[in-house]
Amino acid sequence: MRAPGAALTLALCALAAFGMNSVHADSTSKDARPAARTSIPRLDTAKAQLEHAAGLKKSMSGTEGEARDAARKLAVEAYRSVREYFGGDAASCAEAAFRAGELLRTSDDVSGAQSEFAIARDRGTGTSFQVRAMMEIAHLDRRAKRLEKALDGYEAVVGSDVATARQKDDASLWCGRVYEDLERPKDARRVWQRVAEKGDDPLDRIRAWDLMVSMLVDQGDLEGAAGTLEKCREALSEVSQEESKLGERVRAALTSMRSQEELARAVEKRHSGDSDTVQDKKKSGADKGDDRGADKSKKRGKSKKQEDDDDGDG
Repeated sequence: MRAPGAALTLALCALAAFGMNSVHADSTSKDARPAARTSIPRLDTAKAQLEHAAGLKKSMSGTEGEARDAARKLAVEAYRSVREYFGGDAASCAEAAFRAGELLRTSDDVSGAQSEFAIARDRGTGTSFQVRAMMEIAHLDRRAKRLEKALDGYEAVVGSDVATARQKDDASLWCGRVYEDLERPKDARRVWQRVAEKGDDPLDRIRAWDLMVSMLVDQGDLEGAAGTLEKCREALSEVSQEESKLGERVRAALTSMRSQEELARAVEKRHSGDSDTVQDKKKSGADKGDDRGADKSKKRGKSKKQEDDDDGDG
């Protein structure tokens, strides 16, 4: 049997524990927000939380070194706080994850960036960030030389029901680049040809033509490259003659096609090589002529010596 003092002590402890649990339950019912695992304060709305994170991102401007790294880390934490505090707002969470992914990508944190972009893709249904995240994931795979995965990612965008025509064209252009890296030039040309002929934006069409010409130059088919370049100019001639902002941009894009310079250099190199070959042949012929002349002189010299020897013997 317990002493009365011990029983009283147990009772008081039980009451104290009950009182603490009651206080905790009351506070939880009044504020159902999850306990913060971040140093970023909670604001009233998801929109305000996003704006706060954007402000921290903007504060990175002008910083360098460790200060920039610290500012970037804080901005990423702020974007992640949107999920922490407003997890039910899928659209805001998708945007926040995408922005965090961009920041992590610029700091070469590839795995961190990929994780954030995956969240943006999965939670961004019905938003522009879903397809944008899909593209970013494919870009990361391509840069890491995971070419088959990158190709799957770009093709997923091309086949997406929610991607815009321009996003599909952009993904197709990148598909072509991956096909080229995989040494599948016919497939590369196939997807580029589609964009060149049916692309939604004239500038994307020019990009497709540009890539095709460059590939032909790399293959040494300079005649094919020149013909493809001429087809490009013909295909874009109408829009390039427009007196509009678009027409101006198209003219500028046609003028600055990288493949034009590549083709010009390749043609010059070929002509230079042909010229060198002709000169080598001429020099070779001259050298042979000199050799024949030397042989004749040698024979004549030998005959003279023989005559002298004959005279001496006599």
